[in-house]
Amino acid sequence: LATRPPAATVERMIAELKPMCARVNGGFARTSVVADPTPPTSDAVTPTGATPGDATGDAAAGGPEAGAPSLPQQQRRPITDVAAAARAAVNATPDPPPDPSDKDAVLAHKLQGLRVNLLRIATRLGQSPRNTVVAQVIYRLELAEQLKSGKKQSAGGRGSSSSFDRAVALAESAERREGSDSDLGFTCTILLLGKSGVGKSSTINSLLGEGTAAADAFASETKKVRVVEHKMRGMTLRLIDTPGLQPSGADIAYNSKIMADAKRFTRKHKPDIVLYFDRMDQPARSDAADLPLLKTVTGAFGAAVWFNAIVVLTHGSSAPPDGANGQPISYEMYFAQRSHLVQQTIRQAAGDARLMNPVALAENHPLCRTNREGERVLPNGQVWIPQLLLLCFASKILTEANALLNLQEQNAKAAKAAAAQQKVPPLPFLLSSLITSRKPRKLMGDDDGEYDDASDVVLGEPSPYDVPKDQQESLAPPKQVAVPAPDPALPPSFDGANPAHRYRFLEPTSQWMVRPIVEAHGWDHESGVEGFSVDKGFVLRNSIPGSLSGQLAKDKKESNVGFEGELSVAHTRKLITTAGVDVQTVGKQLAYTARAETRWKFCATNKVAAGASASLVGGALALGTKLENRWKVTPGAKLVVSAGAVSANKDVAYGGNCEAILRHSDDPSNPNSSTVGMSFMNWRGDVALGGNAMSSITLGKDTQLTARANLNSRGAGQLVLRATTNERLQLAGLGLVPIICTLIGRVRGD
Repeated sequence: LATRPPAATVERMIAELKPMCARVNGGFARTSVVADPTPPTSDAVTPTGATPGDATGDAAAGGPEAGAPSLPQQQRRPITDVAAAARAAVNATPDPPPDPSDKDAVLAHKLQGLRVNLLRIATRLGQSPRNTVVAQVIYRLELAEQLKSGKKQSAGGRGSSSSFDRAVALAESAERREGSDSDLGFTCTILLLGKSGVGKSSTINSLLGEGTAAADAFASETKKVRVVEHKMRGMTLRLIDTPGLQPSGADIAYNSKIMADAKRFTRKHKPDIVLYFDRMDQPARSDAADLPLLKTVTGAFGAAVWFNAIVVLTHGSSAPPDGANGQPISYEMYFAQRSHLVQQTIRQAAGDARLMNPVALAENHPLCRTNREGERVLPNGQVWIPQLLLLCFASKILTEANALLNLQEQNAKAAKAAAAQQKVPPLPFLLSSLITSRKPRKLMGDDDGEYDDASDVVLGEPSPYDVPKDQQESLAPPKQVAVPAPDPALPPSFDGANPAHRYRFLEPTSQWMVRPIVEAHGWDHESGVEGFSVDKGFVLRNSIPGSLSGQLAKDKKESNVGFEGELSVAHTRKLITTAGVDVQTVGKQLAYTARAETRWKFCATNKVAAGASASLVGGALALGTKLENRWKVTPGAKLVVSAGAVSANKDVAYGGNCEAILRHSDDPSNPNSSTVGMSFMNWRGDVALGGNAMSSITLGKDTQLTARANLNSRGAGQLVLRATTNERLQLAGLGLVPIICTLIGRVRGD
């Protein structure tokens, strides 16, 4: 009592606060302290705590406060309430318009306007400012503003409570000042999509009033796309109603036509929100059948149509089915299961696993349970109509904030920049292709002492190419006699059981060579054909040889595309340049490579080549260079050494290869040879070493045996033995090898 201010001081404070209270239309006057003009009764207490007849009070003391009117007991308030009311009055004062030159202030003012609009919308829909949807949107707006300005989040973790209280005070003040039916200038355009008969038209009737749209429980009533516009509580709701889609795969053309009509409407009225309708009581097994329908929607509008989509499950009062134990599952569990299934199907159709569309419930049956105000209530106690409208309007507010803050574009640019920095092409693969030795193209009959062909190097005898051409004996061409071959005996009819007619055809004059790619042990095709290859050789200006080759192979899981085209230009007899373009599949992307190299034969036993390449893989450019030396060690052996480097986005890969080739025979038709090679690769500090060997020999007249082996520094290796023969008995004998190995393994228990 000793620290309480005198009564006159209190009255003076009240008199100073009254003009401030009047500015908020009497809101503060209804809760502030008011002096009682009537004489106090015997139950009244003076500000000092003494009764009126008590001479020990302030009046008896003879101070300046003597004779001050007392306050009734029921109207007294602590001084802290006065301070809180003063703060509320200050919060309710609108901010002055910001300086247009200050972009941050203008942005903050617009975001505050969005918060106030959202709170006013929630109030008009009968929802509390503390509603979960409202609180989440306010929090996201504050978080986005902090990210835009670069400020840190407050210590509370859920945004600033003072800014939220100020937004609430501004919204309440605006509602009192303008009225609850004033025009907010807020328009929300909603596109309605869904299967036929799920309740889109009935939901429109529930939102806007019965009779707005024709509805039938057993047939689709909406025959064409239409726009329904309705004014409600100072807001404009524009609905784009579409005919029901058919889930059958045979109705894809029908669904595509409906989507095309809807897309034409959306060009004039761009939708802010998309409502996708499905039934709550739909069997779970039918969700997978809706995937083609959802893909049709995605193909018509793009994957972005699902970014602002809300899933509406009609028939929300349906009883949950029985669970695995035979007992009905809870309503919340049933709702969670149906929501998860629909969301998962949408993610598959959109091709984005990050999508998490909100889900709302609706019940349009006239016998749905209602509350005292006549509003339809779901089994979980939720009034679904204002909740659905609030969810749509809140999503529209978030869309406007996103466009205002431009965070999506900024995030896309940042993600693109980060992806460009992290996107590194497969440098080891490109380097391995670059250092591969390639022979230049030659004209028919051109012979310049090249020893790269198989017939050039012979072991044990001097090569005929070592003899100068002026000393070689000219051999007369053998005499040829044209003898007409008899026609083959063909069946009298093209009988399918006799395939002899298939081999009677005219020799084509085209120079294109088309061959199948056969995988004899493949499981995907009975014929073993997995693709085809095309080759063609040509000559430009009668002096520049070139070739084109390509192949396409596809199985059930993946496809591979390859193309190679190159030209060889001979500058002199010892200097030749080869340039080419390659296209090949690398993972799930295509690699485009342009390469060129020049080979110089500076002596009879040595050639040097230098080249460069540029590759484009997934938008990343990789540049490479190589050096190669081919050395003829003996007439029957040669050594090839090559090294190179490929660089992309400040990342470099180094590699090299050394290979020795030894021929076994001087017979040009005998391809038997042995090869031993070593290679190394250094990429990002990881060094990989590898070795390989190959040898082929001929056994008998029609049998060839080939052995290949490779091993790398990581302990991985492979050993392959392959036998090729034309003797059927030997083929049958080779088939016994795996059978014998299996029997031995079973006997030994392996």
